[in-house]
Amino acid sequence: MKKLYITRTAPNPRKALILLASKGIDVDDMDDIDVIDIDFAANEQMSEAFTQMNPMQTVPVLTLDDGTVLNDSQAVCEYLDRVYGERSVMGNDVVQRAQVCSMRRIAEFEILYNLMLAFQHSHPLKAQRVDQVPEFVAPSVARAVKALAYFETSLEGHEYLVGDQLSFADIVLYLGLDFGKALKVDPKAHGANLARFYEKMHERFSIKKLAKAEPKATNE
Repeated sequence: MKKLYITRTAPNPRKALILLASKGIDVDDMDDIDVIDIDFAANEQMSEAFTQMNPMQTVPVLTLDDGTVLNDSQAVCEYLDRVYGERSVMGNDVVQRAQVCSMRRIAEFEILYNLMLAFQHSHPLKAQRVDQVPEFVAPSVARAVKALAYFETSLEGHEYLVGDQLSFADIVLYLGLDFGKALKVDPKAHGANLARFYEKMHERFSIKKLAKAEPKATNE
């Protein structure tokens, strides 16, 4: 049985959850993947067993039936995209795949990465993992905010970033916008196109929407 290790609130594991959800797949209702929620508040990712499997102590991690361990979010998403569902969110041909890759990398490295960097260097819970440098925070947020203008323009007259269907680039951009709220960056305050895009994506893929369903009560 394959195993997918996640936490449902952090951006990187949310990539995998949203990718599957965009294909109409409920991660908790898959026959061949056992989903294991890692409690970061309890530092489960630092346990001996988890560290032995993934020395980076990060999620998502996907382990395959043959023992292969994928411990990078992009690698996990590439695998899930190719194996599950009919259409690809990575692009349907070589040109589209290149376009999605380009947009995804800009969204990741200019927006999501910079906001995550600012969070790592400002949040008390990250002090045990990072030698925090408070001076990184403001420039990182400013760089992310500056890059939003590129996507505001890219979305002019378009529902999604590449073609007429949701792609992995849209997922990463949405996660960047959503994570920005933790640093008081309003995802709907940087242009009408971004606001429209965020509202549409958030309606489908918010943390609340993709939370694990509560067990049904049973009458004894």
